[in-house]
Amino acid sequence: MAENKTQAPLLTEIEKHSAVWQKITKHLEERLSSLRARNDNDLDERRTARLRGRLVEIKHLLALDQPRPQTDADDS
Repeated sequence: MAENKTQAPLLTEIEKHSAVWQKITKHLEERLSSLRARNDNDLDERRTARLRGRLVEIKHLLALDQPRPQTDADDS
């Protein structure tokens, strides 16, 4: 399966401090905690992989308010 290499949009300073983003962040953090607890259970390999994929997606969403690290390509 091909991986999408486009970068996710970053939130503006106003968006980062909005009530909506705060609600979304709280929900995602609670969901992340819940999924991590489930991952600690003895799951089969397929369920573990699926759960880990969900964890990664939540982490990507939560990172929308974080600055992207600068790379050498950004300097050109």
